[in-house]
Amino acid sequence: MTSAELTQTIPGPTPVPVLGWLPLLIRFAFKPLSTLEELRRRYGPIVKLGYGKHPAVIAFDPGYNRDVLRDPSIFHSYNLDYLPIPFPRDGSVARVMNSMPFLNGEKHDDHRTHLLPTFHRNFIARYHDYCIEVTQKKLGSWKIGGQIELRSEMERLAMWLATEPVLGLDPEKDGEALGYKLEHSLKLMYSPLALLFPYNIPGFPFHNLVKSAEILEREVRRIVAERKAKGSYGKDILSAMIQLHEQDPQRMSEEDLIAQTIMFRGGYSPNGMALYWSLFLLGQHPEVLKNVQQELKQVLNGESPTPEQLSQLPLLEGVIKETLRLIPAGIFTARYSMAASRLGAYEVAKGTWVVLSAYITHRIPEIFPDPYKFKPERWLSIHPSAYEFMSFSAGPRYCIGQPLAMMQLKIALSIILQRFVLTLKPGTRVECVGMNSIRPKHGLPVIVHEPDYKITVEPVKGNIRAIVEFENK
Repeated sequence: MTSAELTQTIPGPTPVPVLGWLPLLIRFAFKPLSTLEELRRRYGPIVKLGYGKHPAVIAFDPGYNRDVLRDPSIFHSYNLDYLPIPFPRDGSVARVMNSMPFLNGEKHDDHRTHLLPTFHRNFIARYHDYCIEVTQKKLGSWKIGGQIELRSEMERLAMWLATEPVLGLDPEKDGEALGYKLEHSLKLMYSPLALLFPYNIPGFPFHNLVKSAEILEREVRRIVAERKAKGSYGKDILSAMIQLHEQDPQRMSEEDLIAQTIMFRGGYSPNGMALYWSLFLLGQHPEVLKNVQQELKQVLNGESPTPEQLSQLPLLEGVIKETLRLIPAGIFTARYSMAASRLGAYEVAKGTWVVLSAYITHRIPEIFPDPYKFKPERWLSIHPSAYEFMSFSAGPRYCIGQPLAMMQLKIALSIILQRFVLTLKPGTRVECVGMNSIRPKHGLPVIVHEPDYKITVEPVKGNIRAIVEFENK
């Protein structure tokens, strides 16, 4: 099928004379949420963008999500080889951005199969007490009546929670050092200016990305070398990968080992977002907070949760899922079509980028009534498919860390909510930014209160109101 036939089959906007798709790309880079919402309103559940060398389709329907995500043999995960950007193919960017989420085919399947036992429930249960200990340590610095910056606090806690299970290292020493370097590199990786102007010239964001990746690679190599030098391995994910590398370097090369260590970010970044947005949303919905506190008192009565009790907190789980629905860790994901294929009734040419959006899918009112409202109680009676609720992806490449992530989130939130009530500092504007994630630009300054504090909600300010519909106008 030709690109011309593709443009005739799927509805979509037309390029601007001379400038082509550049104005739309710039708008998408700086305002991804409103751009995606407008495209769906104007053109429906599937939209054509681009043609010629770089055809693209954006799909907003669970059926299309299923068509794409269940067939990774045709729809490859995006990696640097498919991007029309001149990344140095033998440089640090290519090496650190070649972890399992970016792999395809037999290599991806082999690495995933090897790591799956590491995420067995016995592995997860092993870190239950560690999660409690780390959370309590982090909360030890919080003072009643004091102020904390919730985003940075929860990002740091999430790094601590992920360090031992993923890297087997000290969370404060090595986990934070690697985590902050990862965040700096990924921030540049998703910088619109770096992607729109990919020139490796001093002073350009793309040049900063290249240099940041070099620093990150050196840090990862140092960590791996230190773990190897110790000669004794634990049950963490990095240990499993090092052992595979030593047993069979063909299956897990040194470069593969370096790249897979970057999966550490997948262990903390989504969890940090889920923690601070959950606590923010609860602070804006005091009735929901009260109901969650009652559930925690009934089940836990002030104690830390046991593994068995974690499954007895359905409303708390609803809070987590509802937060992930409204503010997913990834606004969109993309797949590259390796062969001519179909999405429902539409044909898709080989070489087409197919973009899927959890943010838009989670706002389809036929699936989630009142889609912009924070209603955790909905999860007590609904059971959407993984193609409708996409926070952990779906299909053969679903997130294997999902059980570990949910355990960490439930433990952290259950401890926090039994000890404190957090309210947004009066007058704070919550302005959200991010090309593929939704983060508060200026943080989330909150006041720390006793757990029985009665919240008086003030109308929240900022563009967060375009993302969540609040009762307080």
